Amino acid sequence: MNWQKLAAYVYLCICVFDFVVVPIWFGIVRADMPMSIEQLLEFDVAVQIRMIEAFTFQHLPFTLQGGGLFHLAFGALLTGSTIFSHKKD
Repeated sequence: MNWQKLAAYVYLCICVFDFVVVPIWFGIVRADMPMSIEQLLEFDVAVQIRMIEAFTFQHLPFTLQGGGLFHLAFGALLTGSTIFSHKKD
């Protein structure tokens, strides 16, 4: 197996993990709200904000942080290597 195919499989595994597996895991382990909204209003405002953030947190894909530079770099690596490997005369 050449390194381009291996890099493509690694990139595919990273994307599946970051966009499918981790969001599903976040959804499964997220805590359910243990009280009603009326009970939540009895707490201090700072505590209310923390509790609401804990129950509504969503996963941000790790590879999209930093402007998606990870995907740009892998895209350049995979497309550039493919173009130059087929251009040999």
